[in-house]
Amino acid sequence: MASSKFSAIFFLILYAVLLYFVFTMNNMVAMYIMAIGMFLEACEGVYCNFFKH
Repeated sequence: MASSKFSAIFFLILYAVLLYFVFTMNNMVAMYIMAIGMFLEACEGVYCNFFKH
């Protein structure tokens, strides 16, 4: 969702780290990072929709 430049860069770095763990076959760590990233993106979406005017 990336409502700011900071969050866009943060999620870009987070998913680059995720790709690294996928390519090095550390699948459980990659799953944890993916779950955290999806949860943070959902939280950002809720914040932007309900609390940001």
